[in-house]
Amino acid sequence: MRALAETLIKGRSQAVMVVLVAAMLPLLYWVSAAGVALITLRKGVSEGVKLLVWALLPGFFWMLSGDPSALVVISGTYLLAVLLRQTASWQKVLLLLLPIGVVSSFILDAGLGNLLDQIAVAVQEMVSERRAANASVTQAWSDINIRNLLLGVVTAFQTATMLGCLMLARSWQATLFNPGGFRQEFHQLRLPSAAAIALVALLLSGQVTGMDMSRWFTLLLLPLLVAGIALIHGLVSKRGLNTSWLTAFYLSLIFVGPYMVTLLVILALIDSLMDLRARLPAKN
Repeated sequence: MRALAETLIKGRSQAVMVVLVAAMLPLLYWVSAAGVALITLRKGVSEGVKLLVWALLPGFFWMLSGDPSALVVISGTYLLAVLLRQTASWQKVLLLLLPIGVVSSFILDAGLGNLLDQIAVAVQEMVSERRAANASVTQAWSDINIRNLLLGVVTAFQTATMLGCLMLARSWQATLFNPGGFRQEFHQLRLPSAAAIALVALLLSGQVTGMDMSRWFTLLLLPLLVAGIALIHGLVSKRGLNTSWLTAFYLSLIFVGPYMVTLLVILALIDSLMDLRARLPAKN
């Protein structure tokens, strides 16, 4: 990865070649997005937009072929990189994820609509076939708009990919020019209290009002999840614990995901109100 970052930084022609080829290859558009973000962070917004134009050319081709994912992720990552360069605030980056995610949702709906319809119909048919065997489960599924749920998951995944690409770009920049810089930034990441309370209120609004929030629920979770993960990393680092704690944490996310997600949301909310890292004493 360091060699790739050095190639991107070396010159515009090398950067154009990397982002163009990566965007052309299936499922490698994230490399292109991270490359555009790296140049934006290091060399400025105007230099980043010149590279963005080249990266988006294959993205338009993929969009015409029925998949706008590359176009959405590369464009969104660039916008996040511009904000991070101008403000140096990961808090604002997390909050910008939401409007970018909403716009992305409509673009993905337009591009992937037919595929989502087919998957939703297939899932609904499977639920209908199992109705006699397990009525309680199928009733729960019947109360959910499956298509909206699928669209929400896809939207959140692509929005998380944007954030991941920006973090990768920032880690490349730190590796080349400021070793340890990104690690310190990530460990201190926490949401403003007003934003955290608003997000939790929106997440609970569906239960209170009966509105269908399936399309937006996962997207609203994203900033809180990232803040919760940053908190765990920050606490582990401050206490001087070894990496086996982080390994156990990520394994628990895989095997007991819903419970860990709930815990992370609660921790992120408490941290935004109380700043847990400042209250926890460092290891002597």
